[in-house]
Amino acid sequence: MWFLALWLLGIISGLVHLYTLGFPNNVSDISTILLLHQFVVTFGLVGVIGYVVNIARADETAKMLGWPGGPFQVKYGFSQVGLGVMGILAIWFQGTFWVGVLVTMYIYGLSGLWSHTHVMIKNKKVDADSISNLIMDVVYQTFITVLSILAGGIWVLG
Repeated sequence: MWFLALWLLGIISGLVHLYTLGFPNNVSDISTILLLHQFVVTFGLVGVIGYVVNIARADETAKMLGWPGGPFQVKYGFSQVGLGVMGILAIWFQGTFWVGVLVTMYIYGLSGLWSHTHVMIKNKKVDADSISNLIMDVVYQTFITVLSILAGGIWVLG
């Protein structure tokens, strides 16, 4: 559920940014700023946490989760770092670049859906933590998609 805290942190920082601008009147500007903060704050922190947990502390994390650990975990950590870097780059590269950032997050979200579903099937047990993670994955992907549509100029071909 740590991701929920990052999501909320991105919303709070976006609201602070909007407050400093005097809350623009148009939905497109508001959505753009909120989405930018999801990229920079939420995705950026996913990258930092991914580095610490899966690269710098790989063995400790694997042991805590009861996983075998190994190179796959470090590879996963680097994919999280990549998501964080893309989120930070969204400050300077906007417009259609944001499609790439969104697609990367969609793939990350799908990995969460797959892994939480897999755990429930493997354990033959539906638990509240996995269900809440599944719901959060779907709701978050919907949230960033709606923001991207309302922002405008992101899903443009050519």
